[in-house]
Amino acid sequence: MNDFIRPVPSIIELYEEGDLNVLNIKELGQYLKEKTKVPFRLRGDVYKGSKKRISKIAQRFASIKVKDPSRRYAEGSPFQAEVDYEKRRIRDSQWQIVGLLYEGSLYQEIISDLILKKKLDVEHCVILFTNQLFGTWDRDDRRYHARVSLYGFPNLISITGLVEAPAKPKGFYIKKQMGTPVEWLREEYKGQFLDYGDMRITEVLKGYAMQALFFHLFGNPFCEDPDCRLFNSHWQEEVLHSQLDGQYEFCPKHEAVLQDLMDRPSVI
Repeated sequence: MNDFIRPVPSIIELYEEGDLNVLNIKELGQYLKEKTKVPFRLRGDVYKGSKKRISKIAQRFASIKVKDPSRRYAEGSPFQAEVDYEKRRIRDSQWQIVGLLYEGSLYQEIISDLILKKKLDVEHCVILFTNQLFGTWDRDDRRYHARVSLYGFPNLISITGLVEAPAKPKGFYIKKQMGTPVEWLREEYKGQFLDYGDMRITEVLKGYAMQALFFHLFGNPFCEDPDCRLFNSHWQEEVLHSQLDGQYEFCPKHEAVLQDLMDRPSVI
């Protein structure tokens, strides 16, 4: 039996933020349950029940935008127009994204306050699927990088990050710098990277949802095996391979962990 550093959660809570387009969250929940026997619950809009606090929440979000990725975030006072924008997107789940990048750790802190009320609840594995883009500071590159996911309490998974964060084929960027229209490049490299509205997104995010559960159990969501769905991909090619075209879903070590979860007495 594998040694879990935290209890196996009694339930997986799945929240939504914004327009998730083709993402089927129920299918993700069913996948996790089938693989682990841990039940799930669809919680819907993360802001449900918090509408009376919109002004305060909007103020916090407006203050954590990364305006220059090459400079470390420094707290400042947002403009009223920025706060108004945040109010609109919180009220309207169909509000379209405009390419904003948020400081990831602080974004996670705001969502944690909304869901967990500043309490650590290891009995619940909480995952938020969002259309917003967040990033973390890279000390080596000394700049912010957009991320697909940020694991913790709660876990954040971004469908915008899934499209924008992993690098596309090198030829895409070379031709883009040479002036080739992006629309042409999207057609030329179609299928080689994930794009908005891509019907593969739900299947791909099954692996990221499982990474969130592994973080909850072990504090480490990743695997070094590029064929395992827990592989920490940095290129679109790696994402597609590990999530769709690997030799197996999970490497032997992590498959054994999942078997241990299945062998446990049912939590239902």
